[in-house]
Parts: sequence; C-alpha cells; structure tokens
Amino acid sequence: MNRIFLIAGGIVLTTAAIAPFLRQPAVQSATAAAKPGRASPWDKAAPAAPARGGSAETEEIERDSRGQFHLEVDAGGETVTFLVDTGADLVALTEDDAERLGIRPDPSEYRPMLRTASGTGMGAPVQIARLTIGGRDLDDVDAVVVPELPVSLLGQSALRRLGSVTLRGDRLTITG
Repeated sequence: MNRIFLIAGGIVLTTAAIAPFLRQPAVQSATAAAKPGRASPWDKAAPAAPARGGSAETEEIERDSRGQFHLEVDAGGETVTFLVDTGADLVALTEDDAERLGIRPDPSEYRPMLRTASGTGMGAPVQIARLTIGGRDLDDVDAVVVPELPVSLLGQSALRRLGSVTLRGDRLTITG
C-alpha cells in the first residue's frame, strides 16, 4: 500500500515540476487567432471582409421563412434554384433539374452512395458542364442526380471553388 502512495506522490511531484513549461494554450481564442486587419467570424459587429481585387462579384442571399438559403444559379443557360447546403459534399440535382440541363443518367448508373438521416440513398454521379455563381464560372462541377430529391442542393463540390462563403445573421454572402 505504501508503494502505491509513493508512486502517486512521485507522479504529482513530477507533474508539478513540469507544469510551468506546459502553460502554452492549446487553442487560441478566435479573436487572438484572427490575422491583423481581418475580422473574427464570431464578432457580430465586425464588417464583412471586402471582395478581393475589386473584380469579384458578390451574391447575397437572405434566409427564408424556414431558415434556409435558396439561390438561383445559371447552369449552362438554364436557371436552377438550389438550396445552399454547406454540409453536402456534392452538388445534388433533382431528376427534373437534371433533365432540364440535358443530364440523363442511365438507370444502371444509380448506386448506393449517399448517407442520409434515413439511411443509404441512391444517386448517379454526373458532371455539370458550367455553373455561374456570384459572377464566377465553375466548369465541370462534380454532382449527383438523386431520385425523389425535393430540391437541388448546392454542396461543397461547387462552394469550395468560390472565393468566399460567409454567413452573418440572416444573410449568406457568396463572393466569387
């Protein structure tokens, strides 16, 4: 029993001796981590960052009554209404929107590839030739056609290629 107390005491003393050297914070606060001249994304009073180079187009979307952001996007000359879904890996098209864009996957191309709240969903991988968002053209955007999807989703395969996507209160700003 004395041996256990001796070992425990040794651990406490060792920890106390090295503790002053371990005092560097593992995580900086959002304000401390922000670069000079750049607003913290958690500072509600901070102004939005200016568009780079003066030539970028900005698209601002207001949250709808259901708390969602919808955006009308030019998809190769056709207008498609997307729900902006920052949690979706890919752009997802309804079968109707895909048909309007001339995208008609063969039924054999549908396979289990989506993780949804209700389980695995079927989808057919496709590419959208061109999307124009916030004045910026995105060519060859990876997407998936999803049966019975109620609305097309603007996911990360498009959003990550844009200059900036910022949420501030009830406004989503896309700067291309």
